[in-house]
This record gives sequence, structure tokens and C-alpha cells, in this order.
Amino acid sequence: MKSKSIIAVLLTVCWLAGCRNSENTDNQAAVKNVKTVSPVMMDELTTRTFPGTVKAASVINLGFKTPGQISRIAVREGAFVREGSVIAELDTRDYLLQLEATQIQYDQLKTEVERLETLYRRNSLPANDYEKAKAGLEALGVQLQAHTNIVENTVLKSPVSGYIQSVNFARSEMVNAGMTIVTLIDVSSVSVETELPASLFLRFDDFIGYACRTTLAGNEEIPLSFVGINRKSNSSQLHKMIFAPKTPASPLAPGMNVEVLISMTENTPQNAYTLPFRTVFGEGDKTFVWIVQNGEVKKREVLTGGISQGGELIILSGVSRGDEVVEAGQRTLNENDRVNIIQKASETNVGGLL
Repeated sequence: MKSKSIIAVLLTVCWLAGCRNSENTDNQAAVKNVKTVSPVMMDELTTRTFPGTVKAASVINLGFKTPGQISRIAVREGAFVREGSVIAELDTRDYLLQLEATQIQYDQLKTEVERLETLYRRNSLPANDYEKAKAGLEALGVQLQAHTNIVENTVLKSPVSGYIQSVNFARSEMVNAGMTIVTLIDVSSVSVETELPASLFLRFDDFIGYACRTTLAGNEEIPLSFVGINRKSNSSQLHKMIFAPKTPASPLAPGMNVEVLISMTENTPQNAYTLPFRTVFGEGDKTFVWIVQNGEVKKREVLTGGISQGGELIILSGVSRGDEVVEAGQRTLNENDRVNIIQKASETNVGGLL
């Protein structure tokens, strides 16, 4: 009899302990962990980014105005030259002989014309003979100036400051007039080029501002001015767009890769917000989200309005700034469920290890 009483007491204790564990389990199950996100109001202005390249505003092909044999190349590829610096020279020996011969003829005819002028003033020479001699002297003077110019043109000088991109000939080679001896990159100004998809080209009137940035210049935004856009697309359906730095003292140099920023207006609905797609769920023909209020979730109907440029869902009504919208864990929620919001880990405490 005594042993039966002991067994009854033990069963009662176990039953009470089971009830307590059940209560604890129920209490723990009643509070569900969720992650939340706040609605982001859509801006009327957006900024699109595109890869771009800095290019020299002009590339100049330099050549002699006269043919001849190269006697000296004074530059090398990649060298910086200032305006007026000597690039190359031609052999001048034949041209100097030609100039000397013309100079002798000019001096001789000049002396002759001076003698004829004296006779003409004394009325000892017909006016027609004097005018013919004078015209011959003027023609020979023009020829003398032409030969002088040829000698001067045997020296090729840089018209602007810049960098030598390529040198196409070497010493002792024969060249004709106009052949490109060197290619010069003008560094007095640069341009920035990028390519736009056809979908944005059609919205060109919505563009309101331009800038670029590069890690080589500290990622600071450099204002750009619009220069032009190619109305005809290439084979990839892209339109070339060209800009110029607003300030000549920009740190941009030819060959740099940059990120082009284009600000444009957006036809966004008033008081519209964006939310990730995973925050919404449907019931029948309506769309809802879970809103956390005072530690509990409330189901709220929302009206959607398409997809934003950033790939998120546009919410026209139903949410406001500061709302805590459930984005993870909503599948197990019911109206008025108690929830615990899982805080995002700090950028300096990845994984919540600290």
C-alpha cells in the first residue's frame, strides 16, 4: 500500500513538470523571429552610371610640307613635347643650294633694275622696258621667298603641347610632303566618352546633369558638359555620348577608365515607396504586407505600381516612411502574432561574433 502511494506521488510530480515544460514551449513558440525593412520613398531624380573612357580631344598627325630625307628625329614615343619644340628635321643641303642660286639671281636683277630706273628717270629708257624689268624682279622675289619657306619647312615643330603617340619614320628615310611623321596627342583638353542603350537614348530629354569619377582621382565627382551624342547606334544598339570637363584643370588624362554619372528625372507617382518583392504576399486578388507594431504583426493591404529602376516593387499606397515591414519569416505569421525583430549585424561585427 505504501509503495502505491509513492508511485502516485511520482506520477503527479512528473505530470506537473510536463505541464510546466509545455507552458514554456508554448510561450517560446508564441514569439517568432522576423527580419524587417523600411519602405524607401522614390526620388524624382535618379542617377545612372555607365563605364566611360577619357580620350584626347584631338589627335594630330604631323608631317613636313616638303619632301626630303630625314636627318634627325628629335622625339621618341611617349615623350612630352611643348608647343614649338622641334619634332624632326630634313636634310637641307639641296634646298640651301637652291635658295643660294635664287638669291644670287635676285641680287643681280635688283642691281640691273636699279640701273634701268636711273635711265628711266632721265627719259633714256622706254617706260615699257622699265616695267618689264621691275615685274621680273618682283616675280624673282616671290620665287626667293618660296625657296626660303622650303628651307624653313625642313624643320617640323609641335603646334601644341602634348605627348608623342607614335613615330612612323627613322633617320635617313625619304618622305613625301604630308606623310605622317609622328602622331601627337593634344593634352590641352580631353573628352569623356560612354555608350548608352537605346532605351535611355529615347529618354535623352530627361537628362539634367553629368559627371564622372575614377579611383585614380580619389573618386571625387568631376562635373562634365554635354558635347554631343551619336544619333545612329552601333551594331550593339548603343549610342556614343561625348562630354568635356567643365574645368580645364581636371585630373583626367587620356586613357583613364571612368564611371560616367547621368542624372535624370523620373515620372514617379507622388508619395510612392519601394519594397523588396519578398515583403508582399497575395490573398485572392489583393496584395498584403506584414507590419510590425508594438511587437505584434498586422496585415495591411497595399497597392502596387510596377517595378522601379532598381528592380524593387513600387508601392503606391498602404505603407509610409518608418514602417517596419517583414521581409523574412512572414510565411508562418498570423494576425497579431508576437514577433522579435532580428537586428542586422554591424558592418564591423559580421556574423555577430562580438
